[in-house]
Formats: sequence, structure tokens, C-alpha cells
Amino acid sequence: MITFNYLLEQVKLYKKPIILANVLALIVTFIFVPIPLFIPFLVDEVLLGKKGQFIAFINQFVEINSAEYYILIVFILTLFLHALVVVIGIMRNAYLDKVSEEIRLNMRQKILLHLKKVSMSEYDMLGSGTISSKMGTDIKDVINFLSSSMGDIVIQVLKLLLMSVVLLYLNWKLALVILIINPIVVKMFVKVFKKLSELMKERNKTIANFNNSLVESLELFNQVRVQNRENHFFNRVTSDAQEVRDKTYEYEVKWFKSLGVARLWMVYSNILFQMLAVYFVYIGEMSIGEMMAIFVYAGMVQAPMNTLLRFVQKYHDAKEAMDRLNDILRLKKEPYYEMKKDPFRGKETASIELRDVSFAYDEHKSILKNFNLKIEAGEKVAITGETGSGKSTLANILMGLYPVTKGKIFYNGVEVKEVGFEKIRENIGFVLQSPLMFNDTLRYNLSIGNEYSDEEMYEALKVAQLYEFVQELPKKLDTIIGKNGTKLSGGQKQRLSIARVLLDRPKVIIFDESTSSLDNDTETKLLDALDDYIKNKTVITIAHRQTTIDKSENVVRLYPIKEEKR
Repeated sequence: MITFNYLLEQVKLYKKPIILANVLALIVTFIFVPIPLFIPFLVDEVLLGKKGQFIAFINQFVEINSAEYYILIVFILTLFLHALVVVIGIMRNAYLDKVSEEIRLNMRQKILLHLKKVSMSEYDMLGSGTISSKMGTDIKDVINFLSSSMGDIVIQVLKLLLMSVVLLYLNWKLALVILIINPIVVKMFVKVFKKLSELMKERNKTIANFNNSLVESLELFNQVRVQNRENHFFNRVTSDAQEVRDKTYEYEVKWFKSLGVARLWMVYSNILFQMLAVYFVYIGEMSIGEMMAIFVYAGMVQAPMNTLLRFVQKYHDAKEAMDRLNDILRLKKEPYYEMKKDPFRGKETASIELRDVSFAYDEHKSILKNFNLKIEAGEKVAITGETGSGKSTLANILMGLYPVTKGKIFYNGVEVKEVGFEKIRENIGFVLQSPLMFNDTLRYNLSIGNEYSDEEMYEALKVAQLYEFVQELPKKLDTIIGKNGTKLSGGQKQRLSIARVLLDRPKVIIFDESTSSLDNDTETKLLDALDDYIKNKTVITIAHRQTTIDKSENVVRLYPIKEEKR
């Protein structure tokens, strides 16, 4: 899980750059904080002619005895020190930014690694829109907090400590006013953030819902347009957007209301502080130059105070964000089985046996119950049944995408637990009814990262009855097919998916109504071309068409399981 302890462990991985960044922070602080002390020296010693240490110090190196030159020296020195602060600050931020981005990458890799092993039945329930939203905004909130923890807080606390020392040196009575009142104001802010944390959680939840409905509506926009449902879907997205508006508005109003009251107390403390400073000058306890310096430091205190207050907000943001990220990490992983035996090695195909297999999405709705099936090696089996009978679920189970609730599955007599899902998917090809495509080239959609020669690809396209179509394209295999293959027809996408599976040369092939979008003539040509390839392979076909069923040697019909009464 992603917790504050996890972040601490991440920080420990990058000790060297963080320590270096904090050393630079120390240097910046020790340079920056004393700069305003030049003001009382100039006012009291140069303008008012009082004796002091500043002019005496400069005269040790060069005796000037001219107010203009003392002012010029302070001006040049101030410019130089500010430039030095900026340069060192840039170096420091470079170290911290590098660490932040490394940790951001580590967090994303942690989540992606978990998603890689998540059960598909779990993943399907959460949705890609929600996951992408969490991977973006929630990780950003965590990194914002982490960046402040490693950098801003350190330097701001140091500034406050050093400025407190300087204020105590200039006038301890006034310093106590700031040092007592400001912590009270900070305590008020902390209470405000605690009250607002629930509102923040609700707001972020509505944002995630909006992102999910928006992504899904845009991804399915073609289907929405075809069904003439634009108004319905965009009204739904608009409704989610309005909920985001309402929750954000409620949060912002209460935020600014609470923040305004807390800041009012901060303003009151500054006014009290200024009046006391004027009074101390009046009674002779403080010089005008010291008063000006204290005013400058009092203003400087506000910047680190505001940073600390923002840090409290970032802490609560990060806390909520980590909880939402952990929603992903709480998704159950599919069972992992180490491969002990390879039932596919040296075999042209494989037999499949299911013994008392049951599967349910939840405890009240069973899809398969005590299901038994034996398919001999090289056998051609058609799976039929009405909608909801579990045909596609059975295919997902055979691929190991949905782990069974109970029962055993065997490939060439070896149980799944001794084979491992990785080895099973390596040897079983699954052609979906509605294949998904990348917004990339035909070449990439065929290979999906594997290396195949053009000759191998064209051979697979010939079997899939897509060769002539590709040859007529100006860029052939390098043609971009659009998001989810929008430039292809449904039948072309199905045939491309078949070619994609053939390239992997699987030992067993599962067709999930994979020719439903083809006309009878094209389907006949495709099935005839497949005959040589699948002649000695085990083939499972989920189908409704009688022509497809007739090519099978055995037919298994599934029936929906009646929902159990509670």
C-alpha cells in the first residue's frame, strides 16, 4: 500500500541528493535571512549618524566617509546575495525535482505492476477511466506533499528559526508577540483543514466519477452516435460535471470562509505588532532603523507561515489521494502459480478437461456451477447457448483471465496450478468477438510488441482474408488504423484479430463469435483457409451461426443458472 511510511522508505532511497539539497537550503537560509539587517545599519549609522559596527567594519577594508558610497556598497552587496540565493536555489530545486520525479515513477510502476497481476474480473469492476484519473491527479497530490516535505518545509522552518533569533536580538518583547500569536493562528488553520478534509474527499470522488464517465463516453462515442444516444450520454457527463461544480463550490466557499477568519487573526496580530513597534520607538527602546528591520522581518515571516499552512493542506490532500490510490492496490490479484510442468512442450496441441468447475462474480450469482467438460487433443468443439449462459466466461476461464471459484482445469493432463497462467496464455490463442485495437499501425496491431517479419505477417493476413485489403493501402502495414480501429470495419477488425492470434502460433485456439461480422462468403473463405492451420489443433468455437457449428466435431450447449433465492 501507499502510505506515509512507504513515502519515507522511498525518500531513504535517495539520501545523497536530498542531503545535498538540504545543505544548499541551509546555505540559502543563512545568506537570505541576514539581508534585511542592512536596513537598520544604513538608517541608523549612515542617515542618522549613530555610532555602530557596520561603518567600522567597512572602514577596516577601505575608509570612504561618504553616505553615497556606503549606500552603493549595500546596494551591490544586496544584489549579489540575492543572485547567489537564486543560483543556489535553482541547484537545490534541481536535486529535489529529480528525486520527486523518480518517486513519482516508482509509484506509477508499483501500481502498474499490481495492475499487471490483477484479476480481470476485479479490473472490469473498477473501470479504466477511474484508474487513469487516480494515476494522474492523485499521484500528483502525493508528489506535491512529498516535494514540500523534502524541500519547502525544511527551508521554511529554518527561516522561521533564524528570523526568530534575529527578532529576539533586535527586540525580544516584539519578537515574543510574533512567536506567541503565529502558532495560535497555525493551530486555527490546522483545525480548519481537518474540518474540510471530508469535503475534499467528496469533491475528489465526484471528480473521479466525472473522469470515468467522460472517458467511457468518449471511448464509446462511435457506438453512442450510431445508437443516437448523444443527448443521454452527454447529459450524464454534464450531470457529473455539475456535481463536481457543486462539491467544488461548497468546498471552496467553506475553505475561503474558514481561511478568511484565520487570516483576519493574522492581520490583527500584524497590526498589534506594528503599533507596539511604533510605541517602542516613541519611548526610546528601539531605533527607527531597528523598527524598519523588524517590519521587514515581520513581513518575511508571513511567507514561511503561508508555506507551512499550505503544507498542512497538502498533507490532507495527500492522505486522501493515497487512500484512493490504494483502491487500485486493494484489487485482488489473480492467483500466481509457478510453472512446474510444461504440458505444451513437444506437443502440437493440447487436451483440456474441466472438473467440477464453478465461477461466480459474487456470492449470489453463479455463472458456472460444478461444470465438467473434456476436450480431446485436436478436437473441434462448438460452445453454444443463450445470452448469459456463460460462454464468454468459459473462454475467459480457460485463458486464466477469470480464476475459478472452485474446481480444477487440466491441459494435457496437467493441472493449471502446475502450469501457471503465463505458460497457458503463451500457448492458447483467444480471438475476441469485439477485438480491441491500438491507435497505431497495422504492423503494431498485428505484432503488439513481438518481432515478426513482413512475410510472416502477410502469410497470417492471407489466411485471415485481409491480404488484398492491406496491399491496396498506400502505406500497407504502416497504415494508422485510428483509435480502436475506427478506420476498419467490424469484419476487418475481426479478421485482423484472427491474423494477430495466428502469428503467435498457439497450440489451442478459442474463437469467441469471431466471424459474426463477416458475410457468409468471406466467412467460408476464412474457415477454409484456416482448415490447414487448425487441422491438428484443439479449437473451441463460441458461435451462434449454424455454418460455424457444423464445422465442429462436438457441440456443448450451456444454460443459464437460475439465481439462488435469498
